Amino acid sequence: MIKMRNKKVKIDLRPKIKIQVDNRTVITVRSIEAYKAWKERYPDAVLIE
Repeated sequence: MIKMRNKKVKIDLRPKIKIQVDNRTVITVRSIEAYKAWKERYPDAVLIE
């Protein structure tokens, strides 16, 4: 009998940060550095969560 290996499930424990770039675009990032990069491109970006 041949046994197949199961893939390990990776759980990402980093916090999810939601950013509203404009009135209909919401972006989810995983770090404050990513938020700062989006904030440079879109100065009106707002943290939602």
